[in-house]
Amino acid sequence: MSGERRTQDPGRADRLPPIAFIGGGNMASAMIKSLAALPLPPQMTVSEPDPGKRASFTALGLTATADNCQATASARIVCLAIKPQMSAQVVPELGAAWAADKVLVSILAGMSTATLATWLPAGARVVRAMPNTPLAIGKGMVGLCRGKHASDADLALAEALFAPCARVLRVSDEARMDAVTAVSGSGPAYFFRFAEALVDAAVQLGFTRDEAILLVGQTGAGSWDYLLASGFEAKRLREQVTSPGGTTAAALQVLEEQDFSGIISRALAAAQRRGQELGRG
Repeated sequence: MSGERRTQDPGRADRLPPIAFIGGGNMASAMIKSLAALPLPPQMTVSEPDPGKRASFTALGLTATADNCQATASARIVCLAIKPQMSAQVVPELGAAWAADKVLVSILAGMSTATLATWLPAGARVVRAMPNTPLAIGKGMVGLCRGKHASDADLALAEALFAPCARVLRVSDEARMDAVTAVSGSGPAYFFRFAEALVDAAVQLGFTRDEAILLVGQTGAGSWDYLLASGFEAKRLREQVTSPGGTTAAALQVLEEQDFSGIISRALAAAQRRGQELGRG
């Protein structure tokens, strides 16, 4: 993907400008937690319709409101963290009180910067992001791309927004964002499903569930760290484990007979298509 680059800047020393989160769900909460832990935490306001969630944000010392326009009044960065089907109602409301100094950072799956910009004043700066759920433990992955009017500085602001809890990949062509969604946005579910299947299979072999979780969990964690330490030489490490005619070879043969690589490829293609469909409404 020409034009992309991977960056990480969790040690950023300067304070981010005021941020408004429209929606206080899991992703927004994870970002807020990480930003609040910075040496110089930014001023943050959350707009959230649920009174219980508002109370939890207030307890953290944040300003919480049910009024979207009130939340964004003094914000320079507006993070749109709502359900995509709510965007046609919420974004025009924001647009009615939009100021030229604001940058909209959207984490809505399938929603293009061009679509969002149609609900905002002409020239509005929009950055599209696709994070994933490991943000919750500070190990997320985020794809970023800028809209027509967003600048390099706007993209850098969005990157700094995610840096405390994620690695960031800048994507030059927005058409690739649905592929980012397919690989990393939806990606945690693939790992979780594989772990789920391994645990279930271990139980079928006679282990208790707790024993299976220990076996699978430590094997998975150790294998992943080993893979990263190797420089991601997955093929070489797999071959090290796979003795000809051995137990691992027998297991991998079953996977290959079921077209394991093809299944993964088709699964990601299906996720990408669905993202494109969501973007078309």
